[in-house]
Amino acid sequence: MGEFETTLSSATATDGGSRRCVAARVLAHPDPRRVGDFAPLLDAEADADAGRARSVVLNRLVPDFRTAAGALAGPLASSRITRNPLEIGRFDDGLRIHYAGASPGVEINGSPLRGDRVMSAGEVRDGVIVLIGRDLVLWIGWLELIEPAPAPVMGLVGESSVMRRLRQQIHRVADLDVPVLLRGETGVGKELVATAIHKLSRRATSSYVAVNVAGVPPTMAASELFGHRRGAFTGASEERKGYFSQADGGTLFLDEIGDVSFEVQALLLRAVQEGVIQPVGGTIKKVDVRLVAATDSDLESAVARREFREPLLRRFSYEIHVPPLRVRRDDIGVLFFHLLRERMSSMGEGHRLATGSDAAEPFVPGRYVALLAMYHWPGNVRELANVALKFAIENRGLARARIGDELRQIIRPRSETVPSEGGIVPPLLSATPPESRSEELTDTQILAALEAEGFRRERAAKRLGISKSYLYRRLDGSAVVRRAQDIPVAEIRSAIASCSGDLAAAAERLHISARALRLQFRRLQAETS
Repeated sequence: MGEFETTLSSATATDGGSRRCVAARVLAHPDPRRVGDFAPLLDAEADADAGRARSVVLNRLVPDFRTAAGALAGPLASSRITRNPLEIGRFDDGLRIHYAGASPGVEINGSPLRGDRVMSAGEVRDGVIVLIGRDLVLWIGWLELIEPAPAPVMGLVGESSVMRRLRQQIHRVADLDVPVLLRGETGVGKELVATAIHKLSRRATSSYVAVNVAGVPPTMAASELFGHRRGAFTGASEERKGYFSQADGGTLFLDEIGDVSFEVQALLLRAVQEGVIQPVGGTIKKVDVRLVAATDSDLESAVARREFREPLLRRFSYEIHVPPLRVRRDDIGVLFFHLLRERMSSMGEGHRLATGSDAAEPFVPGRYVALLAMYHWPGNVRELANVALKFAIENRGLARARIGDELRQIIRPRSETVPSEGGIVPPLLSATPPESRSEELTDTQILAALEAEGFRRERAAKRLGISKSYLYRRLDGSAVVRRAQDIPVAEIRSAIASCSGDLAAAAERLHISARALRLQFRRLQAETS
């Protein structure tokens, strides 16, 4: 054991409240059922004593791990995992990790571990990714153990500290009728949270209406939101219920509220403040609607620029911040396997992720899961879902997945320095300089970057580490990615109709940005009015 003193953490106590500890979470294991299991290792109070850090030993025999629900799952217990001990101890504000074995090797954040490695407080806060041999991947970092654990929420996968706090917030507000504002980056799952709030509310048996409100043109806003009477205006050949009437007695989810026009904000404010609407050409009527809205915009800055109405912002009594994927790296293993299992099952190949012989190699290579955990995920869960789909397609019919250049390239970080918040860029993933990357890029890689960034070309260029002008030149005349104004009107209308008016979904189908489609849609509306 060298200079390490071995102690076991008492962080599994269940006397209520919460406790912070250094923990290990399984991201990949020869038995996929073990993915997501965790082991508390060191209490926050485990300070150095006379220069000797408290420590624990980790191998296939110790310590005991627990399931996400807290049930005892036992040690890692696979013959494919080394008996050689990995020793983990507190060192100042960080950790000291020691491995004396030779083979199989250990990698820390993508670099081989030989002897000792001291991890800084920042690295431990972000989470340390440990690859042991070929099959075991662990996340080691700070975990807040909340007792009792918040009840599961349908659709939300993950047991990280931030996800447990998110579930607490959802349960805390779901059965109240207060308006809720969901904040978070694109792709984090805000609509899943909105759906969960509705399903856990007293309105669960009533209607749930989801609207991308940014796609509502100002000229049609009153009709779309509040409906209209027959003959109220040219083309109003029949009566139409607006979104507020459709959601009467239930929940109305307004997505991308930060992008809505100033005129539409005024209409929304009256409906939210007074609980009444007036269909175009009709009379005022009362509605009972629970409002949930979402945005990835900085609304306070928009208020300062007079682009968003402060009274409307104040109407949201409760805010929930949905965390980005990079701050919950310990969820990446269970989330990736969940998404991959869904996609492979739809292809009739879900059995490839079933538990096999302990002697057999697992279907998903551990090294690839480690790469996933070290990536910074600018597209969040939506991007991970896209990677899982490509992984499933590339490996159809194979007994063990092969990781080719295509699967590596789609999780290759851009050349800029990644923020310190979860921003691990290990040597295995170091980016090629932009000037030498341009000629390497394939159309498939460019399309994957555009998909991950919602077809916003400026962000895709940053993601790829190339200039905007170069990307625009590559896309000029491309048959894969088109400009909104070059798409036939009939094709645009067909895509919008097939997506039930959801402009964001239609934009994804057309391979253009949602903003470009909104602008083109407004032009078409103006031309036909």
